[in-house]
Amino acid sequence: MPDWYSADSEGAQTRLLGAWPDAPLINLEVCGMILEVARGQVLEYGAELLDPLEQLAEDIASLGYPQTTIDDVMALLDGEPFAPPVRYVYAQLQQAINLWNAGRASGDGEIGEGAFTFTPRPLDKTIRGIIRPIDGKPHVL
Repeated sequence: MPDWYSADSEGAQTRLLGAWPDAPLINLEVCGMILEVARGQVLEYGAELLDPLEQLAEDIASLGYPQTTIDDVMALLDGEPFAPPVRYVYAQLQQAINLWNAGRASGDGEIGEGAFTFTPRPLDKTIRGIIRPIDGKPHVL
């Protein structure tokens, strides 16, 4: 399972450039902020799904374990022990690209020259469909 994109290390930057050759690595602070904002938006939009830790606690409880055992397990897992779904990581990348492009848009909201312009739309319906597939199947690649 892939992990979230970041610009925290040289390895993470190489991975990011492999997926997004135009990533704004000239300014690591801005690039990192864009990736974090995109990650937050993906998580927030996908938040209607049950948190993996909550699901685990429910599963342990359904097996009849006492709350003290559940609390002990949750304490051991302190943090984010589960890898994000692949579709979330892909959505983060696409959302980061959209955010970057939206920030570079001209006054009329378009990027490009002449007939080759487009208007970036952060968290557009394509990205929302990746995060929350309508038919239960991720529409990626």
